[in-house]
Formats: sequence, structure tokens, C-alpha cells
Amino acid sequence: MKIGVISDLHLGYARFEEDSYVQADKMLKELEKKVDFIIIAGDIFDSRIPKLETIRKAVEIFKSIKIQKIAIHGNHERRTKGFDNPLDVLASAEALEYLDEKQKIIEKDGEKVAILCVGSVPEEQAEETIKMILEKNKPIPDATNILVIHQNITEIVNQNGLTLEFLKNLPFDLIINGHIHKRYEKLGGKLIVPGSTVITQLKKEETEPKGYVIYDTKTKKAEFCESSTRKFIYEEIVFDKGGDVEVVEAVEKKMKELRAANPDAIIAIKICGTLREGLKASDIKIKSLDDLIFVSNELNVAEINEKIEEIKKLRGSNISVREFGRLELQRKLEGKLRIIKTAEFFERLIEDEEQANAYLEQIINDLITKKE
Repeated sequence: MKIGVISDLHLGYARFEEDSYVQADKMLKELEKKVDFIIIAGDIFDSRIPKLETIRKAVEIFKSIKIQKIAIHGNHERRTKGFDNPLDVLASAEALEYLDEKQKIIEKDGEKVAILCVGSVPEEQAEETIKMILEKNKPIPDATNILVIHQNITEIVNQNGLTLEFLKNLPFDLIINGHIHKRYEKLGGKLIVPGSTVITQLKKEETEPKGYVIYDTKTKKAEFCESSTRKFIYEEIVFDKGGDVEVVEAVEKKMKELRAANPDAIIAIKICGTLREGLKASDIKIKSLDDLIFVSNELNVAEINEKIEEIKKLRGSNISVREFGRLELQRKLEGKLRIIKTAEFFERLIEDEEQANAYLEQIINDLITKKE
């Protein structure tokens, strides 16, 4: 059998909302012509509580695909136990089959594929969760056994998560992992990370091709298929004791050059390095030429990080800058916003402002639901 693998569609992503719909629809339609069924490894939606318009669009997209579609939820769709997530809605509309902590067996022409689906869980619980579910759902003899997950992988993202050693020793022919937006193939092809279908972070790695994977159960080989998407250009400009006028003129010149050569592209320009003594990053005022050009001002960041490290030393701490920031936020919110899980809010805040807003929106909606 040929299996289509796709992940992290992030439908409704506010910054590039239309791209999220167009690119997901295009890739799913391409897959429909090439494979026997499709596996979606989480984060179909960008928000735990998507807009009604986004849900309607998702239903239209998935119902237009006539072959079988099996999906798990990602971290963006994970909700408190007892509450429906947006994939429940898609399943109710018969747009796809949503599975969590369940095994699905598909047979065709005498061939058997067993798919164990485990939706996103907090990273510290992932290993034990998979072990627990495996006790109840053993691999099927004489079948291609597949595990579908949506988690960090420590060696890839350099964050707390599952390890390649743990995944290597699992009794599966293939492991499909979402969550990571860059495409990877590890463990001699046993682990596939298809990457995202739309840009959600303005980072250099997002300039790599977007697409999907086709896995052949007979050859045990995976093929990445690039799909045409809106072009993304990432540039860095480094300054050494730059002046305010010098920085602004250089960035404006670069914006004009890139836009002239790429009329429809998404453009991200990161400015970094140091400023002339007495200048702060906030003194640099740059106006973008249009809504698809984004300028990230990271001037004097090294100096700021040094100050954070100094504070940490004074406190006798060896925690990371990320953890330090989370603890500082927790300290400042202590006793003020008790309904917010500070760690989760902080993670969303540093990843993307829209994610943080979506998290706050979820809390408010949950509170309203409880009152009703």
C-alpha cells in the first residue's frame, strides 16, 4: 500500500491564513491521486478553539478528499479532558477519522497495516503514555505496524522530549511524528517527520521546501514530494556598532531589493549585532514596505543575554534563559492570574504572540462554559 503522510496544516493561522487553506487543500488533493489513504500527524488547526469560518473551511477541504483520512490531535488542538477539540468536530462532520490512543487496521489486496494513534501529550508524559498504550495495543503480526505521534524529539529540537534511542527500540516498522515543522528522516527511515505545510515561524529553516511524504509499505521507503507554496525569503543583516541612520538605510535598501525581485514572497529580515554606544535596539524605527515583509530587531541581544546570565549567577542558578524567563513570569503573576498555567502561557508567548492570545481565549471560553 501507499500511504500519504502530512502534518501541521495550522488551518486558520492568523498571519498567513489564506495560505494555510490554499496550501493544505492543494497538498491533500495531490495526495488523493497518489495514495491509498492519508495520515495526518496533528495540528490540523492552529487554535484549540478555531473560528467558525476556519472550521467550515476545514470541513470543506477534508470532505472534498474522498479517500480515507486518519488524524491525531496536536498540541495546538489538545484540550482539557472532558472538552471536545476541533478534530472531534471534523469527525462528527464525517470529514475525517480522528483517533487517539487507539489502533486502526487497514487491509487491501491481502496486505495489512496497523496504525497506533497517540495524540499530543505534555512532553514529560510522552514516554510513559506510549508505553502504557502499547500494553493495550500490541503490534499486529504479519502487518506493517505504524505509530503516529506529535511530540518533541530531543536530538532534533534540543528541548525536552522523546529520544531517538527510545523511538528506535519501539516495535514499529514506521514512526510518523508531527509537531516539528522542518522535514526529517531518522533511524534509517524508521522515523519520518513530514514538516509543516505552511510557514508559522519566520525562521531560516522555514525556507526549505514544503510538501508531504508518500510511504510504500512494500519497499519500506519514504519519498518526500515538494508542493508549490508561496516563496519565503529569510535574510540576516549583521551590524558592528551600527548607527541609527546606517541601520535604517541598510534595512530599507534590502527590503526594496528583495521585494522588487520577489513581488509575492513572504520576506523576513533579521537585524542583529551591536549598535553604537548609547543606542538601544528600541531606538531603531523601521517601517515595513508591506504586510508580507517582517523585520526582526535583535540588535544588542548578546548584551541583554549577558545581563540575564549575570542575574542568574547572582541567584546561584544554572537554569536556561528560557526557564529563567518562565520563572520570572511566574513570579510576577503570583497570586494575580491563578487560572493561567504560567509555564504553558510562557511557551506560547515565546513561540508566537497569536498562540499566547489563543491560549488566553481558550481560558476565557472555558470559564464561560463552566459558568453556563
